[in-house]
Amino acid sequence: MTSEFSTSTPAGTPTPVGTAGAGASGSSLITPDATFERIWLDDRSWIDVARNWMTGTDQLYAELARTLPWKQGSVWRYERYMTEPRLTAWIARGRPVPYPALLDAYRALRRRYQIDFDGFGLSWYRDGNDSVGFHRDREMRWLDNTVIAILTTGARRPFLVKSRHVPAGRRILNDDSDARDLAPGSGDLLVLGGRCQADWLHAVPKVPGVAEGRISVQWRWTFRTGRPERGPGYRAPRTFSR
Repeated sequence: MTSEFSTSTPAGTPTPVGTAGAGASGSSLITPDATFERIWLDDRSWIDVARNWMTGTDQLYAELARTLPWKQGSVWRYERYMTEPRLTAWIARGRPVPYPALLDAYRALRRRYQIDFDGFGLSWYRDGNDSVGFHRDREMRWLDNTVIAILTTGARRPFLVKSRHVPAGRRILNDDSDARDLAPGSGDLLVLGGRCQADWLHAVPKVPGVAEGRISVQWRWTFRTGRPERGPGYRAPRTFSR
């Protein structure tokens, strides 16, 4: 654990309201007394961690893997397109969601954080060879105050977080020596808030030899405050200077 991480709460910081309790149906898989630990990365960036927030997520993983219309994207890196080593799916806001557990999760998050998240984004890391490198969710553009909730189903995988502000000349994209691993398991919830997307990077690295898969479900929201990000997002072309 590096020294810039803290679990204390700075004075004057608002706390989420409500609980992650059961839905109106009474058959929710949300753990009603799940404990939320707020980790402060700095005085304006935080992560809420709720272990075992949802039950039955191994079965949910199998259903999502079998039934979603998964796609494999590509990104332009260093003069050529590269196939992304993961699959993704998207359920747009307002579209039918054929997974009651995910609807229940969305409603519980909306109650707790008092915001109306966008659609359901899903990423499938089929085994330890699938990954995503250190990045920020720059396509949200307004990064001064965001909330991104991530539910893990399936296998436990590393989830690394590190500051993007490093000494000049030091490598950043492929160096995880100063990163913290939150290691979410099936049913665990991570919620990244404040300036996490402005000042911090996150990644799901490769884990050679791991055969089990992980599907993460993400809900995102930006308060559209501050100056919007300029320049390319994660999927934009990156080239070497000549």
